[in-house]
Amino acid sequence: MKILVSSMTFAPDHSGISLYSTDFATYASEQGHEVTVVTGFSWYPKWMKRPEDKGKLFRTDYFENIKILRGYLYVPKKVTSLSRVIQEITFILFAFINFFRAGKHDVIVLFTTPINLGLIGVFFQKFWKAKLIINVQDLQLDAAQSLGMLGKLPIVKMMDSFEKFSYQKADMVTSISTAMVNIIGQKGALEDKLYLWPNWIQVNEASNKGVEGDFRRKFPDYKNKIIVGYAGNVGVKQSLSSLVDLSERFKDRDDVVFLIIGSGGDRANLKAYAESKATGNIHFIDFLSQEDYYSFLCDVDVVFLSQKKDSGDVYFPSKLLGIMAKRKLIFVSAGKESEIYKVIADHDLGISSDIEDIDRMASLLNSYLQNKEQFRYYELNAFNFVHQFDREVVLEGLFNAINSTVYKGYYQTVTA
Repeated sequence: MKILVSSMTFAPDHSGISLYSTDFATYASEQGHEVTVVTGFSWYPKWMKRPEDKGKLFRTDYFENIKILRGYLYVPKKVTSLSRVIQEITFILFAFINFFRAGKHDVIVLFTTPINLGLIGVFFQKFWKAKLIINVQDLQLDAAQSLGMLGKLPIVKMMDSFEKFSYQKADMVTSISTAMVNIIGQKGALEDKLYLWPNWIQVNEASNKGVEGDFRRKFPDYKNKIIVGYAGNVGVKQSLSSLVDLSERFKDRDDVVFLIIGSGGDRANLKAYAESKATGNIHFIDFLSQEDYYSFLCDVDVVFLSQKKDSGDVYFPSKLLGIMAKRKLIFVSAGKESEIYKVIADHDLGISSDIEDIDRMASLLNSYLQNKEQFRYYELNAFNFVHQFDREVVLEGLFNAINSTVYKGYYQTVTA
């Protein structure tokens, strides 16, 4: 099959959706399919283009056996709701041109956000008589509304209509958690088109990544300390003020340090909040390379993850997979009805607390500090659990579903 993959982020971007758009395209190529990618120029997670990409409108690259058609997209210096909208519009415009440059394909696979990418998919689904698969990585509009980022702007209703339209027209709509799939169903996608496509990881490879001791050598101030750390996007949705509040409870312990690694729209506010607490035991570090991130996972003692109530209730953060593969203790701070809380708590994969219950968070961490060995149980459970998300298991199942969709339509056409 000729498969066209489109995503706003792709290699060499190395965080978030780009991990999955890149590896899906790679896997499809490994299976003998002809793959073309329509994307933008590298910008994530640093929110900054590489010097060699600035001012470029189009470029054709090759990644292994994959042809990559890149188009201009605006990367804002200051991330706001308006600047994000402008960024997505520029990506959509140039992606539309690159779809024409790509030529006819049998299958279109979109990794969204942005929502409006679905409209391009529907257009070329009809134009090429192709099959359209939409993989929903983020319920962008729902999250923005729950965080109050869009207010009552007229664009909200329009985007909602576009989203529902693309789901109804797609041949398959997939998402990364059961809760997200259910919400998509409520938006109008037919039940027989819905498919749970979780994010994935190469478990054995991930478990061996990183160099133990390397992170502590690069940051010698933490050499002999117990590290409680978060690494990833630092946005409103992550609600990392809870980690700042937790650090305040341990300001008198000089053997414990709290780290927030990464960047994002809420980093400046969060840093100011931490400075107002003046605990001295919480530090901010810029985004790490993939190699350094896995070395961080080798050395960290407790990996902290938090999600704001409402906005994060249906998400299962993909970074959890790598943490599980590294057999690290997971500490979740989220709403009790959220997907991440229920998965961790129901399967004994780590320790968890309601995001507003700082007393419980402090009690859990105290228990860990007093007897670390009793928490190894969670680490082993998590390592065993993550194998169901192994790359081969997830993507082989997905391609079985894709083949069923593609050839079902083929046989219907032949016998008509």
